[in-house]
Amino acid sequence: MTKDNSYYKVVIVGGGPAGIATSLTLSSIGISNCIIEATIEPTKKCGEAIPPNAKPILKQLGIQHLIEHPRHIKYYGNKVCWGSENLEQKEFIRGIHGYGYLLDRLYFEKQLRKQVKKNGTAFYEGYKLNTVSRSKSAIEAVISNTQNEITINGSYIVDGTGRKASVCRKLGIYKTAIDSQFAITFSVKTLSIIANEIMVETTENGWWYVAPEGNDQYTLMFFTTKDLIPKKEELEMFLEKELLHLKHISKILNPMTCNFEKIRIMPAGTSCLDIPYGDRWIAVGDAAYAYDPVSSYGITSALASGFYAGKALASYFLGKEDAMLVYRYILENAFQSYMEKLTKYYSTETKWKESTYWKYRFFDLYDKTI
Repeated sequence: MTKDNSYYKVVIVGGGPAGIATSLTLSSIGISNCIIEATIEPTKKCGEAIPPNAKPILKQLGIQHLIEHPRHIKYYGNKVCWGSENLEQKEFIRGIHGYGYLLDRLYFEKQLRKQVKKNGTAFYEGYKLNTVSRSKSAIEAVISNTQNEITINGSYIVDGTGRKASVCRKLGIYKTAIDSQFAITFSVKTLSIIANEIMVETTENGWWYVAPEGNDQYTLMFFTTKDLIPKKEELEMFLEKELLHLKHISKILNPMTCNFEKIRIMPAGTSCLDIPYGDRWIAVGDAAYAYDPVSSYGITSALASGFYAGKALASYFLGKEDAMLVYRYILENAFQSYMEKLTKYYSTETKWKESTYWKYRFFDLYDKTI
């Protein structure tokens, strides 16, 4: 292995929306930074929707033009069956920001990487973080791929590694899980015309999310509690059974044949750090606060937290000691508002008051907010 030593004012671990938003903000202020990303090329991720209220933060970051690319499709609302038997149209157009976008998520991730590289930012693709250590005045990160080991020095490190919060974990800092919701996700091909809209429908054991993916398939996600997910060999039968309970989504699934070969199971609940920063480190995106997908906070909160973290770091380097407190205040206020709205929204679904999933969701979330 060859060794190298590099220095950047801020070392960002994670090349997703949160990490890249942090980098874009720092670069716009003239603060040197680098990004360390484990994947060589972007991988497909869930989260296809950009709601209308994301437009201001996109503009602040200078990337609003990215979602105006033809690969991303304008959409004007969701169809939701929640709290009643009816499928209701929830339209955006009445809001001040108008329409949202259904993203080609993989292409969007590529766009973000290209955008940050335009700034001349060092992007260590295909490198994993081995160790991170701190002194009173600096941090040291050792990263490697199959050929090289590099020691990177800096003044601050940013954890943009998503729900796993890898940097925090290496520093001995752990998140608090508010609930144990998981998502089971897979894609379904169809020969029928796909509408540019998202559908949500509840069932006794959870709720379904369906979004178009390209011209010929849907992304399906079933959200349920960890305790209800069966063993791997029983998973396909479990999903087939759950699909039978759908009243509205089943209409767009026909005449599709579901293919369960590429099922993924991932955490999809709410979790948070007690404090989103500490000695020489700061967390952004899901590494700091991970949101329930029903809130549609996902990409928007990731981009926003990266933006505010970049501003906080810039102020900190100028000697403003309260900069991190402001960052904490912004994120905690947003999280508290989210928890109140989430609890209220889940409590509106009363069709299955005694079911394991819904009873757990309402009371557990409620207990966390009082």
